[in-house]
Amino acid sequence: MLKKWLFILCSAASFAFASSDIIEMYRKKGVDAAILEIEKQLATKEYWQSYLKDHDTSFGFYETDKYILITDKSKPEIALYTYKDHKLMQINKSTARVGGKKGDKEKSGDFKTPTGSYDFVNKLGKLNTFYGPFAYATDYPNLYDVVNKKDGYGIWLHGMPMDGNRTPSTRGCVVVNNDYLVNLDKKITYQKTVLIIDDKPLPKTSKEDVATILSSMFQWKKAWERNDLNGYLSFYDGSFRRFDGMEKKAYSAYKQRIFGKNESKKIVFREFEVTPNPTSKNEKIFKVKFYEEYWAPSFKFNGIKDLFVKVDNGKMTIMAER
Repeated sequence: MLKKWLFILCSAASFAFASSDIIEMYRKKGVDAAILEIEKQLATKEYWQSYLKDHDTSFGFYETDKYILITDKSKPEIALYTYKDHKLMQINKSTARVGGKKGDKEKSGDFKTPTGSYDFVNKLGKLNTFYGPFAYATDYPNLYDVVNKKDGYGIWLHGMPMDGNRTPSTRGCVVVNNDYLVNLDKKITYQKTVLIIDDKPLPKTSKEDVATILSSMFQWKKAWERNDLNGYLSFYDGSFRRFDGMEKKAYSAYKQRIFGKNESKKIVFREFEVTPNPTSKNEKIFKVKFYEEYWAPSFKFNGIKDLFVKVDNGKMTIMAER
């Protein structure tokens, strides 16, 4: 088990760091000392600033293969990007149509296209010809939308009516020309694609903000592993809500009971995705998606975890969690 932990942690650290200082520490002091040093480095903003030096973080940070579709409702248009060797590449761009009313979607039937970041959860065929050849269904409302009590459903990226009867706007979906949609389907894997929708050109994500998030994630994990309740809860925003609606006060009491068991635990975070999540409030909100491995005597978990976090004045706080 210890060898597995060392391997996982070393894979997260830079090769030069892992292959010299850490290996030497492992040789002289053993695996526990090496793991502690790696964890210490991962919790520093300086480590991540160095790691991100040659990464283009304009539209976030992705450790797994990812396609990024950016929709600018002010034009409106859609553009497809991907990362290759940590460099952002634009693949194509096209005009688009969005909701007939401006602003962020608040409720069902308001004819607004939501503002935020969304995963595709399905590819829908055999639809009414109004939707073109097929549609990609999004996960609207996402977790951040849910905890902010936004309503509605059925936000898709789809094509134009096959009968040629095209309207200048939509009921909330993002609509593109059928040729573009078919060509898009040849280029992307929809399960590895994120759709980011903004009311204006998407501001670039800074390396500083990504470094703040990634270092904070490991600081949060360290407090969690050490059963440091105050340190752990310090990462939660005052307006925090869990996926089921639990607010910070109740969540703090719940965690106090869990931490009170004083269990030994091991936690691994990997395969990070840090995606900007535009909002009408003009805050720096990001979706942090990652794979978590959690071991404790009373509970074990392996799977994908979602957080929505805010970065303000160099500090990350958790707004929503699932």
